[in-house]
Amino acid sequence: MDTCGAINIWKEERSSMDIMVEGPRAAQVADLLHDRCIPYAVAISDVGALLDREQGCTKSRRSACGLRRCMDWKNYHRLNVIYDFLDNLARECPSLCTVCTIGRTVEGRDIRLLKISNGCCNNVGVWLDAAIHPREWISTAVVTYVADQLVRTFDQQPSYITNKDWYILPVVNPDGYEYTHTHDRMWRKNRARYGDCCGVDLNRNFSCGWGERGEEGSSEDPGNIFYRGPEPFSEPETCAIRNAICESDTKFKVFLSFHSYGEVIIFPWGYTADPCPDYVQMLEAGTAMAKAIQKASGHTYKVGSTKDLMYYASGTSTDWSYAVGNIPYSYMVELRGKRHRFLLPKEEIVCTAVEVLCGLTKLMEYVDKRCCNQPCQPSPCENDQPCRLSRSQSCRSSKSYNCKGTGSCRSSRSHSCRSSHSQCCESSDSQCQIPSKSCNFT
Repeated sequence: MDTCGAINIWKEERSSMDIMVEGPRAAQVADLLHDRCIPYAVAISDVGALLDREQGCTKSRRSACGLRRCMDWKNYHRLNVIYDFLDNLARECPSLCTVCTIGRTVEGRDIRLLKISNGCCNNVGVWLDAAIHPREWISTAVVTYVADQLVRTFDQQPSYITNKDWYILPVVNPDGYEYTHTHDRMWRKNRARYGDCCGVDLNRNFSCGWGERGEEGSSEDPGNIFYRGPEPFSEPETCAIRNAICESDTKFKVFLSFHSYGEVIIFPWGYTADPCPDYVQMLEAGTAMAKAIQKASGHTYKVGSTKDLMYYASGTSTDWSYAVGNIPYSYMVELRGKRHRFLLPKEEIVCTAVEVLCGLTKLMEYVDKRCCNQPCQPSPCENDQPCRLSRSQSCRSSKSYNCKGTGSCRSSRSHSCRSSHSQCCESSDSQCQIPSKSCNFT
């Protein structure tokens, strides 16, 4: 039904699925489900109304700003605004920030990465990315908020924040992200063409477990929403992530890929039901994040392996980063919200970002305490091949990427920026509380 366009799959879980159905087909789909004794309920009666509201807010924002596009976290923004924001951070704080282009999409757009670092050679790496599925707008809003807060409060942060090199990729899928703003708000894949079909699910295109479990973990059909591509790393976006991590001099210790919606923190494996080697450690660290989030906002995020909490997913970025990239703390974080699904109101952007910041802070503290006497020494990256339950493999690419920032990637920090503004929001989904003591960000 998805392949022929009758429905649009939004989310799969262990025993349920969210789908969007066009109004004229609603009765037909309801009859099909009824005939097969598949129970269902209507979660959002009129998606169009939510889309109209979202688009109306965007148009009002554009009218208010005229030709000028201002970065804030009161709205969702287009790609050019996000990239201007990255450039402005690098320009305002060159001792901390560097902006790099790590690849280019099939439609010719840059894939841009922000690095925040004080230049200490002993720093370990933290990777944050968003919008690998472009319809998940809240993920980009959250990681840009995190970047802004890190830069503007860097001097005030504890050592377990400042002793990290932060690599932040706010839009993994620039072509798809722009397409959700201009054509199809619910687009999931990139924009590569395969025959008569368009798009690869980039989170099924990594090498670890690629193609495992057949159509249950991904799809070989180019028309399917979970199409994995013709081979691992067939897409420029996934290659860009692989190359940036494998060719970096930084030893990465944390990998976080942000998605929506579901309010879960999940870790390997996705392509098999077997537990990963560090299951208990991953569960403890994820739980530390979840507890900090719950303390900050009252939202409860479940923690567990991808397969246990959701479904089989083969070829994901977190399975690859853990098994092949040798990054011991690799998570996918599904953000808010269960009520509005992908159409989270802009009023909840700051609330969501603040709770994530608190979770990140606690995770960094946990990592440092856990590893203070056990420094992480991943193996050199070589021979990136689909893996099976081993974290001894690694990868190496012959490609490189070019820094285009205004500051050196290894420069020492002589000054920092501070922001005098504060943020607040009103949540229609749950009580929204901005903590004053539970985390160190304004």
